Amino acid sequence: MALSDILYDALAALFVLYVRIVKALFELAVSKSKTLQQLAHGSEILQASLEPVDLDGGHPPPGPLTRSLNDLVQIDARGLGFRAQDIPAYLDVLKNANGEGINDRKFFLEKVLTLMARAPDDFAPTKRLQQAVIDLLYKDLPHPPGGYLSLPPSVSVASTNARVSYAFRSADGSNYNPLAPTLGMANMPYARSVPSANLVPRAALPDPGLVFDTLLKREKFEPHPGGISSLFFAFADLIIHCLFNTDPRDWTKNATNSYLDLSVLYGASEQQVDGMRKKDGTGMIWEDAFADPRLMLMPPAVGALLVIFNRNHNYICQKIQSINENGNLVDPPPQDADARQAQDDELFQRARLVNSGFFMQVILADYVGAILGLVRDGLAWRLDPLAYTRQLDHEVSPRGEGNAVSIEFNLMYRWHATTSQIDEQWTEQAFKKFWPGKNFQDITIDDFKNVAVNQLRAAGDPKKWPIGDLQRNSDGRFDDAQLAQILQNATEHPASAFGARRTPEVLRIIEILGMEQARSWGVCTMNEFRKFMGLKPYADFKEWNPDPSIASAAEALYHDIDNLELHVGLQAEETKKPMPGAGLCPGYTISRAILGDAVCLTRGDRFMTVDFTPFNFTSWGYQDCQINPNDGSYGGMLTKLLFRHLPEYYPRDSTYAYFPFMVPSEMKKAVEKLPGNVVEKYSWTRPPVPQVGIAGVNGGTPGNGVAASGYYARMSKLSKWINPQVTETVDEALFANEQLEQWGTSFAKLTRSLIESKSVNHIGSTKKYVDIVKDVINLVPVHWIANEVLGLPLKTDANPRGSLREHELYRRLANVSNYVFLDFDPEADWELRETSATALAEFSKRVKIHLDRLRGRIVDGVIDRADLLWAGHNEHNDAFLKRVLSLGPGVNTEELATNLTAQVISTAALYSKALSLVVDFYLDSTSGEADANLVQLAKNEAASSRAEYVQRINDALENLGLRISHEPFHGLLYTAFFEKTTVQVLRSIFSLPGLTRAPGTSGHLNKFTQTVDDMKEQLYIDSSGKSTPWPASLVVQYN
Repeated sequence: MALSDILYDALAALFVLYVRIVKALFELAVSKSKTLQQLAHGSEILQASLEPVDLDGGHPPPGPLTRSLNDLVQIDARGLGFRAQDIPAYLDVLKNANGEGINDRKFFLEKVLTLMARAPDDFAPTKRLQQAVIDLLYKDLPHPPGGYLSLPPSVSVASTNARVSYAFRSADGSNYNPLAPTLGMANMPYARSVPSANLVPRAALPDPGLVFDTLLKREKFEPHPGGISSLFFAFADLIIHCLFNTDPRDWTKNATNSYLDLSVLYGASEQQVDGMRKKDGTGMIWEDAFADPRLMLMPPAVGALLVIFNRNHNYICQKIQSINENGNLVDPPPQDADARQAQDDELFQRARLVNSGFFMQVILADYVGAILGLVRDGLAWRLDPLAYTRQLDHEVSPRGEGNAVSIEFNLMYRWHATTSQIDEQWTEQAFKKFWPGKNFQDITIDDFKNVAVNQLRAAGDPKKWPIGDLQRNSDGRFDDAQLAQILQNATEHPASAFGARRTPEVLRIIEILGMEQARSWGVCTMNEFRKFMGLKPYADFKEWNPDPSIASAAEALYHDIDNLELHVGLQAEETKKPMPGAGLCPGYTISRAILGDAVCLTRGDRFMTVDFTPFNFTSWGYQDCQINPNDGSYGGMLTKLLFRHLPEYYPRDSTYAYFPFMVPSEMKKAVEKLPGNVVEKYSWTRPPVPQVGIAGVNGGTPGNGVAASGYYARMSKLSKWINPQVTETVDEALFANEQLEQWGTSFAKLTRSLIESKSVNHIGSTKKYVDIVKDVINLVPVHWIANEVLGLPLKTDANPRGSLREHELYRRLANVSNYVFLDFDPEADWELRETSATALAEFSKRVKIHLDRLRGRIVDGVIDRADLLWAGHNEHNDAFLKRVLSLGPGVNTEELATNLTAQVISTAALYSKALSLVVDFYLDSTSGEADANLVQLAKNEAASSRAEYVQRINDALENLGLRISHEPFHGLLYTAFFEKTTVQVLRSIFSLPGLTRAPGTSGHLNKFTQTVDDMKEQLYIDSSGKSTPWPASLVVQYN
């Protein structure tokens, strides 16, 4: 794909985008954000109401009006990705793409990336543009490489593991490309991307020490201009050490493989991997251990990050074993040695796939997101180099072809200039221990080699390695508080700016060694590399770096710009300023080349492309690797790991968790500029230590209720109108004796109606099947709330113009229940809070409209009136709402509506869960038959029969370890209401003739048990393979 093609796609995307904007503005004549949002929401409601009741399992796309309005809302929030000032960059590409090379000082690539990042979601032209950009970046490097530093040795590759029947990562990187099994394998020669034709002999090049002292040595510390933290570069160290490990005995060889497979954690050989594994049938690795001893010589934040990935591997093992998706795992592990080894291989290999996939996604989401300034600008869009695409001629774009790292990119990642002050101080102390009494400028290459080799040889048992000065506890783990302190220190301290004269003096010998290695490799010059990347070569030193002192010093050393060495040229080049599409702010050439390398490394890995499937990763593992753009981190992934493994030290609103690669004070300045006062949703101060554990977040225990203070505290985060006194008025209306009788009758009718409408026939038999959980128990409170309490526009055969579908409404109610009563997963807290607040506001608004109407007030707003008359028309609940108004005559209708809505929607899913578990309890797990006593009681309407039914329900809940907490909460769990209605629902179910479980797995709840903070928690798997606290499906049959 040529640059001219990208230019064409970019211009086409711009044209379509502006046509859509102008059209929508012309048709609707709107300009303000709030009006746009209201119109967009109204359009969605209108479209939903016009859709048929039965979608036949499909998902209709938004209509033209809805799509245009939503596009405008997103453009208003994100800003336009194109300005008139961008035109010269596009013209430069048109003129020079196939000539002397593009002028990267015009920022063409940054402008294209900004255009894509700020475009509306699912905007087809920018999707096509992204394909073109990825195709271009992938083709920056030849696949396979065109040359190597030496001939690859003839080696045998690892054999296939007979115990693992799916794709798995080899220890040494072999077999990543089955057709070229040694491509990118450990202990192979470095690739060469750019052959050099420079005639300057090595002896004529300036002394490396002199080069360092005049061009690279730090004069003073300058904070990173983009606000990037030192933790970003600690993570960069993990990437660099995964890819590069020059053999000290043979500088042409790379002792690690060329893939981002977390080899620093697992090892780059079978011996190293075996040393990391427990091999006890759990698939786990030794606690807080890592395989690469080089990381002990790195600043402590590097090792602390790697420990988090160690813990994530073991977490993944536990999760995969608990879910046991394929039914072939047992806990405890088998006693038979072969069976135990087979299970261990299964768990280890799958967990490594998932953990490495997670690592790769952190690279694309957090790391590349910071490089492009996307996190800083509040944009969740990410370049997706992993995606399957076809070119215009229908040819499949290449993926998973393998990779071999090159010497040019080895030099590109020497980012010592960015060393933060805290890491500089740590390194100085370490060097003083290694070479006591010796000045940094006097350390020789031989000195460094001897110490490094001796340190690595004496490393010993990885289970005992320290992180800096941090030692392990007696159980082999590091202290959580100390790990959090290291990571938060790294987030808090800014990295240094890139550029000339920014590298700390303590790293002088490292830079000298790098220059000597580059010269021994015969690396190309700076201008040769720029030509290779399609960039305009520099005409002179002032164009390379306009600083007169830098340019004159380089000229004195190298004489001619075409003689400038690649390593020095990259490190001392003029740096970028922060701007849209640019957050890393390195030299111009690094900025361009790093994107090409990132795309090649990720797209060339078959385990993240063609073999990145739920079959290999498991459904849960595959989903765990996915980026959630709505979790408050603007498309990050590292947030999930910090919440998951250090929950007590990262509060749920902490920017230290949401933006770990950004200095909080600098990130706050950026977020303050975003619309919607988003800055107030975060805590910008350093987290106090320690924090309350996640088990206490709601003041209760999962499934056993929440303390009053916890309930109202959570609800108050969703709405300012929550008021305990108004709640009492709502309770009085909901739970009066005569009202309870009506509710009991309603629940019985709803249950019978849903069973009849949702059942399917068994062909050639009198049997019928119904998903008693998904289609009945979960939906009974949904229909009751929508039609008899709140008056929501539920779409049914009786109300075909409704805009809320029953299962979607259940999902939204379940999210509210999860946030208010459970929410034991900190990584999901942000999205649960935002979706719950939206649901409460939307439903409360509809109730307020009903209450205002009943009080004789005119409904405000054209959209609200249209919604009420067309899609929102549901007045079945008028009698009940009149009762509510009579009990609260002086209460503000918004306050009354919010507290009524909060009471019922927050408890609906809990009610259904309790009922589902009772039904499951009384269906025999072996024969599947219904409990005979309950079947008999279902036929008896006597009061004594009802009392016995209540007792059997309570017996089941007690046996299941559940307690329905009634005080001080009410809603659907209010004692009298719960007993009155559950009896009616269960009678309707157990009165079905011949009731029994459906055959096979469909007749059982898909569930598993996990341990959280030493408490066992039962979770369920839904139809999409996601884990959820709510029972998802149980099919029964009856005659």
